[in-house]
Amino acid sequence: MDLVLCHTTADFDTLGAAVGLARLQPGRRIVLTGGSHPTVQRFLAFHRDEYPLVERRAVDPSQISHLTLVDAQQPERFGPAADWITQAAKNQVSIAVYDHHPAVEETELLAAEERTVEAVGAATTLVVEALQQQDIEPTVAEATVMALGIHVDTGSLLYETATARDAAALAWLMGHGASLSVIADFVEPSLSPVLQDLLTEALATLQMETVEGHSLAWVLLKVDRYLPGLSGLAEQLMSLADADALLFGAYY
Repeated sequence: MDLVLCHTTADFDTLGAAVGLARLQPGRRIVLTGGSHPTVQRFLAFHRDEYPLVERRAVDPSQISHLTLVDAQQPERFGPAADWITQAAKNQVSIAVYDHHPAVEETELLAAEERTVEAVGAATTLVVEALQQQDIEPTVAEATVMALGIHVDTGSLLYETATARDAAALAWLMGHGASLSVIADFVEPSLSPVLQDLLTEALATLQMETVEGHSLAWVLLKVDRYLPGLSGLAEQLMSLADADALLFGAYY
């Protein structure tokens, strides 16, 4: 089996990148290793049959011939499937990584045959670029979920982490029929300008540590008044930091 693994609590970026990788190599199957964000759950309730998803319980680990990890690098980020990754590495099964998060410590890096890790706003952007290089055109359903991945992880290109490459990838997907009406239904409202500025500050001062194999992030921000919407900011921060747990505080 040739599998693409989405990290636990899957967001649109890991799902979009996985769908693109399945298009890049027909026959690949996508596994949601442990739940998904509520909006992704709602999306899949309508569109699941359009993508090559397979249930985790249907996988025979002994039959895995190739693994691709998307939007994360550490095996523990893939929940119950972490054992598959560890065993695959021991058995010298081919492993590939597509990620856009800062490199973790060398001691935590998984030995991968192929590693595509670059500082762009969304992992999906890296997969779109691979599709472009091979002149592979996505279906409308594939273009739509990949566009959602870029929209969500770049705040519709408004986050500081967004790059020109993300914009070019998004334009290419729109040119291949990405449904704006579907995207509008599932892209949650973006942060206000004040919260966007605060997110930038939070990313600049965020501290991280690995505790017993889990990534812990924390930040304390000073604000000048009560600000509504901090829970949304915390969710975005947790996603961008690729952390298992976040301690987030704001005071005035």
